[in-house]
Amino acid sequence: GGPVTNAADLPRPLGFPNCRLCAYKGNGTPALCAKCAARTLRPLAEHHCAVCGQNLVTPTSNCWNIICGWEPRVRHFTRVDAVALYVTPLEQTIKEYKYGQKPGSIGWGTIFGRLIVGWLNAHAAEVADIDLIFGNPTAPGRAPLQHIEAMMKAAHAEDSLGRWPIADPESPVLIKQYETKKSAGGGVRWGEKIEAAREHAAALKLRQSVESKRVLLVDDVFTTGSQFYTVGKFLMETGKAKEVRGLVLARVPG
Repeated sequence: GGPVTNAADLPRPLGFPNCRLCAYKGNGTPALCAKCAARTLRPLAEHHCAVCGQNLVTPTSNCWNIICGWEPRVRHFTRVDAVALYVTPLEQTIKEYKYGQKPGSIGWGTIFGRLIVGWLNAHAAEVADIDLIFGNPTAPGRAPLQHIEAMMKAAHAEDSLGRWPIADPESPVLIKQYETKKSAGGGVRWGEKIEAAREHAAALKLRQSVESKRVLLVDDVFTTGSQFYTVGKFLMETGKAKEVRGLVLARVPG
């Protein structure tokens, strides 16, 4: 046989966010990248809201997030999980990717796709009943790219064994037909966020049926949950989905 490669001979992963220079940038796996990133990403607080992941002072504290006080049938989603908190270094890399702040920043889509699949693999029992996984869509022509679609395309490719029901990006479940007002940003008031979220949901169109399905809606950042509320409402009322859950790369800490 050929020469045997010892694990000791393989290059070490460089650690998140040094992915651009890492030997595994092109051929890393969700397991390898998720394990590596976990060394520098900040996890959710020990005590956090079971609905939105917000930090809580004690296990019995009430979450300050308005939506978490609503009944599930009113907020139209059960819960939203997060890979990590929206702080250094994840915050900077998401901004780089989303807004094209550096040359080659589009490449973060592949890494983020691996982190999504890595999270699914690590929480398999919690998402075993999910029927369909797809992203919260962006508008065609979004510059510098449709970042959620690119991330989900990577996730679909990185799930090489087809373990998860990630929608084929070439045949999308949900599309956004036109651009709407932005709601991102820490200083935006709740009323403005919910208005922007309603406009976003009004621009959506289903291309496949979600009727009677439990869906996992994927996005980049969770702040208040206003879009999960309006998109969840659209999926459940218009699409007749059985349940909507969420998964994001990052949860904005309170």
